[in-house]
Amino acid sequence: MTVAAALTTLLTSAPAAPAAAQTKTITFGGMTLTVPDGWIVRRLSVSQDWLTVTTEECGKNKVNCSGFELVGAKMIKGPGDMKEYLTDQPFEPGTGVSTCRFRSDTDHGERFPSDKPLVNGFRPLGARKAQYREWAAECYSFKTGKTVKRFTQREWYLPKSKVLVVDGWNNPELAGVLARARW
Repeated sequence: MTVAAALTTLLTSAPAAPAAAQTKTITFGGMTLTVPDGWIVRRLSVSQDWLTVTTEECGKNKVNCSGFELVGAKMIKGPGDMKEYLTDQPFEPGTGVSTCRFRSDTDHGERFPSDKPLVNGFRPLGARKAQYREWAAECYSFKTGKTVKRFTQREWYLPKSKVLVVDGWNNPELAGVLARARW
């Protein structure tokens, strides 16, 4: 076989390039995010100012699905019996104890053991710089008080735009998605 024939065979039998990943856009608080098509957007029933984005398929009736929250000005302010968001504290809007996001039972809660963030700085949210914090968090048993799981909650906040992104699942794609946000 000649070199030309071998090259022709190689070029015509090479596998096709993979198709480009499917994406969709989410618009919230004046920003547009381009996310993988499989991510599911749900508007929280208590407000038009809160979106939950589930980043993996987890079933119809499962409550705690891997994802992140997009929270706007009305919810940041703490309407009704919800607490106002303060940048020197982790985002936990309820007035009681939250159940552990990693468990389907109601025997475990979440808590933030330190009032100091692990990371305190700035990260890109598109062309803007967001206040960025990482908070140590843990799930614990209501019966024993013992820690059963540790995790980190990441938060990006734009005080002028009143947009807060909360990620308690540490999605590896999220920082890149947020860095590419359009305003």
